[in-house]
Amino acid sequence: MTIYVMLGNLKSDAFQTIDDIEERDRKAVKIMESLGGKIIALYYTFGQYDFVVIFDMPSKESLVKFLSIIGKFGTVRTETLETIPADILYKISKEI
Repeated sequence: MTIYVMLGNLKSDAFQTIDDIEERDRKAVKIMESLGGKIIALYYTFGQYDFVVIFDMPSKESLVKFLSIIGKFGTVRTETLETIPADILYKISKEI
């Protein structure tokens, strides 16, 4: 599986129903798990982004499905980064 980092912002619709945020997070977890993924960590942040999610997904297809499903709700805007384990970079750096 691949670990991803999602940086996100809550859109105005999310703030209009901010009291439901915990339930929305639970729904996102259920959707991710139904696609074979797992949330490793979720943090709300100050600054350019409102939240950071670190998660594991079994395939790019599952990732695209997840992003498409949560995108349909219209409450968040996200940027998702695919990670590279440090040991892989260390190995490659010794080969070049």
